[in-house]
Amino acid sequence: MPTYAYYYYTMLNNFSQVKKRADKKSLTSNTNLIIFAFCTIFYVRIICTLTPLPSILNHAHLIIIPCVFVVVLSTSRSRNIEQNKLVSSLIKGLYVLLIAVFLSAFWNKAGLVNALFSFILLGEPIIFLAAFVCIPMTVKSFTRLKKWFVWSVAINFILAAIQKPLIDARLLYAEGFNGTDGCGGVFFVSGAGNYVSASVTVAFVLYLLFNYKNCPLWIRVASMTGTIWQILFSDSKQLVLAYAIAWILLIFLNTTKDLIKSIKLLFGMMVVGIAFYWCFQNVEAFSAFGSWARPELYQRDGEAWYAKFYSVRIILSEFSSPLNWLFGLGPGHTVSRLGAWFLKDYSDILTPLGATTNYIGSDAREFVKGFWLTLGSSLFSPIFGWAGIWGDLGLLGLGCYLYMARIVWTNFYLDDSLKITLLSIFVMGFIFTQLEEPGYMASIAMLIGISWQERRLKWIKMRT
Repeated sequence: MPTYAYYYYTMLNNFSQVKKRADKKSLTSNTNLIIFAFCTIFYVRIICTLTPLPSILNHAHLIIIPCVFVVVLSTSRSRNIEQNKLVSSLIKGLYVLLIAVFLSAFWNKAGLVNALFSFILLGEPIIFLAAFVCIPMTVKSFTRLKKWFVWSVAINFILAAIQKPLIDARLLYAEGFNGTDGCGGVFFVSGAGNYVSASVTVAFVLYLLFNYKNCPLWIRVASMTGTIWQILFSDSKQLVLAYAIAWILLIFLNTTKDLIKSIKLLFGMMVVGIAFYWCFQNVEAFSAFGSWARPELYQRDGEAWYAKFYSVRIILSEFSSPLNWLFGLGPGHTVSRLGAWFLKDYSDILTPLGATTNYIGSDAREFVKGFWLTLGSSLFSPIFGWAGIWGDLGLLGLGCYLYMARIVWTNFYLDDSLKITLLSIFVMGFIFTQLEEPGYMASIAMLIGISWQERRLKWIKMRT
């Protein structure tokens, strides 16, 4: 009997060792998959620009990210109830969005291709985030992934800083863009690459300043100085406006919960505001911010409102039923990224697959090219995220998208820096199509995932 017991014990022990090695191998593979998935979004633009690779590869992530999500979800074996519950909440949000997209497509007779791409473009950051947080990372795998992200942000900044003088000196061709609009960092060359690149820098540095107060002073000062410099040389004025409004919104949101924190945020905003006003008055580099300070543009019948709501008026004119308020005009049929660019730029591939289009996106693009105010600043562009989601998917789709945002806001234990960044995305949704910029949204998802995984590891360490 003891012999059988010993044999049984040995078998179980060997099985346990094999399982541990398999789990470790699976964990390493899944971490590598997350890094690979991030790179297909973050680096592919500049790779396609500098090599003969076809531009369609810029959108390979639309297929890769869902595939990585399925693989990671099916192979990760987390025993943490909170972790599993969080992933389930994200999947539930994606499922609700999927239903809204297909209902809109069915009601408006949009193509299946439209519905699939609309869902992926809007849901991709959540898909990526769900894949990220479902992995029970070890300290070693987390540290490696975190270093990869930090270096990616640094590379993006360095490339943008190098591109600016090279383009201005005509030593680097940026497809007709000058040094200001062309300095897209890893997003070189794209129409909004300059401020997408700057947005990634701002989000990361803000997170660094809030969360790593033990970091050497010179690193924090250098990071903050470099961020301000990039905002200036890339002319990303929208970021200053978006983060200022986001800061104000956070103060109001905290007032009922934590008055002391609200006072600290208000004091911090006053200091930053005074410093910015001084720079605006005395430093030539900040003078460009005065382009918005023209009261006549914002009168009731001013050109700012005329330009900004141009696409909204067209969308409303196409409503033929009260149900259009609920379901919109169909995925890709208005001024979303899908409708304004994607379906038109790749019509030779997508039209044979059954993609359907509408004139609204093309009309809005032509208006942007021909109106003096929209040519000067994307602040006045009629093509912006919230208009695109509402126009394509109606109030139902808009509500489902906001529901996903609420899941992230309430379940990830966000610190103030990430809350401000998420609120700035909300504000940027009224300015341009930042909500559907894959590189930027994936970077924010990565930052949120890093914050959550770091908190999880600290919690595990405290328990042990």
